[in-house]
Amino acid sequence: MKTSLLIFLFILIGLQPMHSQESNDSLFLLQIERSMDSLEQIQRVVKEVARYEDRLLRDEMRFRFSESTMLLRGLIQTGTNHSFINHEGFFPKKDFEVQDYAVAAVPLATAWTLKALGVESRSKTRRMVTANALALVLSGGTVELLKQCTNELRPDGQNNHSFPSGHTALAFASAAILEREYGHLSPWITVGGYTAATATEWLRLRHNAHYVNDIFTGAGIGIVATNLAYFITDQIFGAEGINRPRLYQGDIIRLGRFLDRPTSLSLLAGSEIASRHLRLDDSDWRTSSTYTAGFEYSCFFNSRWGADVSARLSTTQLKADSPTLVTTPAFTLSQYHADGGLRYSTTLGLNVRLAFRAFGGACYTDHTRRWNAEAGGGMSIEMMTTKNYVTGFCADYLHDFSGLFRHRCVISSYWKILL
Repeated sequence: MKTSLLIFLFILIGLQPMHSQESNDSLFLLQIERSMDSLEQIQRVVKEVARYEDRLLRDEMRFRFSESTMLLRGLIQTGTNHSFINHEGFFPKKDFEVQDYAVAAVPLATAWTLKALGVESRSKTRRMVTANALALVLSGGTVELLKQCTNELRPDGQNNHSFPSGHTALAFASAAILEREYGHLSPWITVGGYTAATATEWLRLRHNAHYVNDIFTGAGIGIVATNLAYFITDQIFGAEGINRPRLYQGDIIRLGRFLDRPTSLSLLAGSEIASRHLRLDDSDWRTSSTYTAGFEYSCFFNSRWGADVSARLSTTQLKADSPTLVTTPAFTLSQYHADGGLRYSTTLGLNVRLAFRAFGGACYTDHTRRWNAEAGGGMSIEMMTTKNYVTGFCADYLHDFSGLFRHRCVISSYWKILL
């Protein structure tokens, strides 16, 4: 009996390590199986990312229509501004040709400075030189051809080279080059470039070198010429010498912000449509269309409701429309707008938002040196681009209680940074 019990215990002890080993092997096999499942999932994610980056590359090499609406706006205003341009009256001469070119070239200089510092750009050097040279030749050549064909007299009467503006064509070509080459690094780079271009537009008006339609047409030519130059260069070089667009974690974060709470800072540039006749100082004046630019901050409480604060500068050209003022020089009238309001915004897909807003505030007119109340409302539509900034279009109605421009329609393009 004792012998049988000892044999049973011996067998039991001998089988225990074998059972433990089988358990360890099963656990090891289970871990391998789970790892293989994880590896397959990772491989699927990698393939999806690669497929998305292939689409980014194809989109990058297509012809882009972004910001090209400025050219259409300029051409439309050329027709509507015609009577003002031909109306008798000259503006004082101001010679800031060189200084304005310096501002216009800032985005282009920034792009090549970053290139010289070794910061990775969209294009390798040879490809970037080709695209930039072609952009400047196309924009400059188009501007010069139109100047020779139209012979439009400048506001200050210096020469017949007013239409279109060569300075703004250079400025927006430079800004578009900076956006194409380095916009993927940060939306601040893109908006910074277009800020310099917008400043050039305003300077050309303030220096009495152009009419409003001249600067919008020049800006449109600069952008379209640059996009066309990059499209032609991409067709020539193909996939050679281009840095493949990548999907980064920050891109997904920004898309989440755009869909959830799109708090942002925007640069706006556009025009105001109002009556072309103005009663000022008990005299009658004829006005041009109005150029406007500024910044807007939007803070969202949730995915749909937010509050806005904005600061804008508006510039209008005036010529005397009374026989008693025929010898009075024409001049520019500036207004400074400070507004706040509420915004309702909703998504129309993965990267598009539609918004409605109401606002009110005050407007200061430099000629009258007075603040007056104003209020209005409007709508906007915007799209998040693959370069991580948001571009959009807005149309607002603005009521001015000063009586100068009582009813105005403000149409603007904007470039937005998600914060």
